[in-house]
Amino acid sequence: MEKNSFLDGLYNVFNQIINRRNPLTQNKFVGQILGYDQQRAIFRTGLGSKIVRIKAGYALKDTLQFETSRDSEVYKDFLETKIKLAAQYMIAFGRGCVVIHTKGDNLTTALKGPVDPVSVRLSVFSGDMVTVGSVSFDLNSPLYMKPIRYSVRGTQIHHSRVVDFTYVRPTEYDLPKYYYGGISEFELIYNQLINDGIVERASSSILEKNSSWVYKITGFKEAMRSKRDEPIIKYISKIEDMRSIYGAAIIDAEDDVESLSQVLSNLADVDQITLRRLAMVTGIPVSILVGENVRGLNASGDSERSTFQDTEETLQSDYLLAPINELMKLCNLGLVSFRDNQGETPEKRILYDKTAIENALILHQMGEDYGKYLEQHNVIEPDNWEDFWKGKDEA
Repeated sequence: MEKNSFLDGLYNVFNQIINRRNPLTQNKFVGQILGYDQQRAIFRTGLGSKIVRIKAGYALKDTLQFETSRDSEVYKDFLETKIKLAAQYMIAFGRGCVVIHTKGDNLTTALKGPVDPVSVRLSVFSGDMVTVGSVSFDLNSPLYMKPIRYSVRGTQIHHSRVVDFTYVRPTEYDLPKYYYGGISEFELIYNQLINDGIVERASSSILEKNSSWVYKITGFKEAMRSKRDEPIIKYISKIEDMRSIYGAAIIDAEDDVESLSQVLSNLADVDQITLRRLAMVTGIPVSILVGENVRGLNASGDSERSTFQDTEETLQSDYLLAPINELMKLCNLGLVSFRDNQGETPEKRILYDKTAIENALILHQMGEDYGKYLEQHNVIEPDNWEDFWKGKDEA
């Protein structure tokens, strides 16, 4: 073997042996695409469902600002539940689609202009129900590497009728494997979910069986050699199924059993490690994920709230704002934005409003539009008097 073929960069000049103890040459990253059956299974678990509900719930919990009061009313009456469901599907399955249609529509044809959200029908589908009929590969098209037609239960749907909420975008090479959608949150945190499941299962087993038994069976070695050990294994397995801290086991009088007590003093630490890893990859602090108070002396929880708020604002700006505004435009409504100063305590909210009012007073003294400033910072509600008379004139 040539020296240049040694990938770890270390070479012993005396015995000409590669340094095989170098972990960089013995480990590599591998990835797998999580099937929809696995994603559905995780979505039905308590931990997976809670992660989805926390992320989607906090991101859309009274966080939107509207141009007019009518936009706000229409959103709450007809769009809010659909958007929240699409956001949950997006996180859980990498995609959540809102399909716009009315009775008798030919879904393969393009949507003709804005629609009335009061009379139109909005259907929400999770990513595991959606495939792609055709895709654009035209570099000059705004639909490059995006679906032209979606397919739901064999029904072809034109892209203009679909508002596609997609999560973390894979590389262009992997896009076809995800039906040109996004990567599920469950796939991103799959290893951490598995580790947490192992710890959870081990905890219950330790409570159930807090010691190990060693069975001394006469002739077991000879039985294994002659391949007659299966009845013995079945016998031991039945004894193990009966054994617990609240029940007794029955064994043959000729057999001998030794009990080895086990003390796992680091189980709590292992449990914290899995939770901390989950908190790191999801961006949800342990205190919020578990639902407990922040521990430690002088712990106020400010850093946890700040970290979680950064996670939610990234989710809002990168994955929710664009599709929500696309749906608002299709429903002939004004654009929305996410509020500033989300997730703060009431005391900090009052301090924020006080600072904004002081700045508005300075703008007033400068002759600037202080009212618009206060509206933008959500200190006062927008005045819809002009919109009211505009509606009267149109009527």
